[in-house]
Amino acid sequence: MDSNLFRLLPKMDRIIGEQRFQGLPKLLLKEAAKRAVEAARAEAAAGKEPVYEDILTDTAKIYSELSGGSLKRVINATGVPIHTNLGRSPLPECAADELKSIVCGYSNLEFDTETGKRGDRYHHAAEYLKILTGAEDAVIVNNNASAVFLVLNTFAKGKEAVVSRGELVEIGGSFRVPDVMKQSGAKMVEVGTTNKTRKADYDDAVTQKTALMMKVHRSNYEIVGFSEEASLCEVAQSAAGAGCISYYDAGSGLFVQHLPDDICRDRTIADFMSSGIDLISFSGDKMAGGCQAGIIAGKKTLINKLKKNPLMRMLRVDKMTIAVLQSVFRLYLTGRENEIPVNRMLSEGIEVLGLRAAKLAALIGGKVVSTKSTVGGGSCPMTEMKSFGVEVSVKGMSSAALDRHLRRWETPVIARVGEKVCFDVRTLDERDFETILNALGALK
Repeated sequence: MDSNLFRLLPKMDRIIGEQRFQGLPKLLLKEAAKRAVEAARAEAAAGKEPVYEDILTDTAKIYSELSGGSLKRVINATGVPIHTNLGRSPLPECAADELKSIVCGYSNLEFDTETGKRGDRYHHAAEYLKILTGAEDAVIVNNNASAVFLVLNTFAKGKEAVVSRGELVEIGGSFRVPDVMKQSGAKMVEVGTTNKTRKADYDDAVTQKTALMMKVHRSNYEIVGFSEEASLCEVAQSAAGAGCISYYDAGSGLFVQHLPDDICRDRTIADFMSSGIDLISFSGDKMAGGCQAGIIAGKKTLINKLKKNPLMRMLRVDKMTIAVLQSVFRLYLTGRENEIPVNRMLSEGIEVLGLRAAKLAALIGGKVVSTKSTVGGGSCPMTEMKSFGVEVSVKGMSSAALDRHLRRWETPVIARVGEKVCFDVRTLDERDFETILNALGALK
C-alpha cells in the first residue's frame, strides 16, 4: 500500500467550495462529498491514485441520488400483477386523489361530526367491510402478519391453538406461522399429517387449554395427489363444538369473484364468512387491490376484544391507509372493480393483450412472443396466465447488460430476462411505452 496516495485525497472544504456546488444545501452536499472521498480512499487502499475531477463527479452523482430519494416509480414489464418486490398492487387513480384530499389537510379521522365528540378511526372503512364480507364488524392493522399475531395474542396467549401440519407455511422474508404463534404467546398444537388432516384430528386435539382452531391458506404452494384437508366449515364446526374460537388466515382475499376460472377459483371473503368461521384475516394489497394492511373481519364481540388489546396502539393504521382502503372498497360496492389496476390486469382477455403487444412491438422494433406469467404475491400459486410479450435485443449488448441499462434508467424498467429481454404487456399501460422507447433509444 502506497501511503502517498492518501495524501492526494482532497479536503472536504475544497470540494464544498467548488463553484459548481454553490447554492446547494450544505447538509446533503457534505454527505455526498464525504461518501465520494470515502470511495476514493477505498480505491487508494487498493493502489488506485485518486483523481480530483473524478471525486467531484462522484460527489455530484451522489448528491443527485440523495436529493432525489431512493424510492421511485418503476415500470413493471414482468407480467406479474401483484409483484411483491415492486410494491404489490398499484392503486386506482381515484384512491390517490382521495388520499391527497385527506392528507393535505385535516380530516375527521377520530372525530364524530354529528356529536362533536371523539370518533372511531376504524369506523370509516369498517362500514364498507361489513357490507363486502357479511361480517358483523371489522378492524384494520398494518399488515396481515400483524393481524395473525394480534388474533393469536388476544385469544390464545398462554393457551393452545390448533393448526394442521399441512398449513404451517412460510412466506417471503422467512415469515413462518410456527414462529409467529410462538412469539404471540400461543402454544401451537399440530394435528394431522403433512398431506392429510381431517375434522376428527381437530376434534381429538381438544383439551381444557384449547382456545383457538386456526386454518391457514397455503398462499404460495399446493399439496396435490394423496391429500385431504378439513374444510373451513368443518374447522368452524369443530371449534364451536369445543367452545373455542375458529380463525382463518386467508392470506389474500377476493371481495368479488370476477376473475376467469383459469386464473383464480378462490371463493370470496363473504363465502368464507358464510361457512361459520368466527374470524378471518387477509392482506389489503394483494387480490383486494388496495394498500398494505391487515384486515380482520368477524364477530363483533371478538373484534371489540381485538381493539382492546394494547397491541392495537402499535399496530393501528393511519389516515392514509384508511383513506385508500375506503376508496378501493367503494369501487367494489359501486360495481367499478375493474377500475382497480390489479383486477383489470388479471381479467384482461388474450385478444386485448395481443393488440397491446403488437402496438409496443411496432413502436420499439421488437418481436411479439407468447408468454406465461403468475399472479404474484403468493396468490393462486399454480396459476399460469397466458399473455404476450415483446422481445428486444441490442447488437453488441448482452441481455444482462441491456437489463442493467433498463433498471438504471430515469424511470427504471423492470423486464423479464432470458436470452433476450422481454416486456410482458399484461402489466404495462400504453402510457409506459414512451419510457421504454426512450430507454432503448438512448442506446442507438
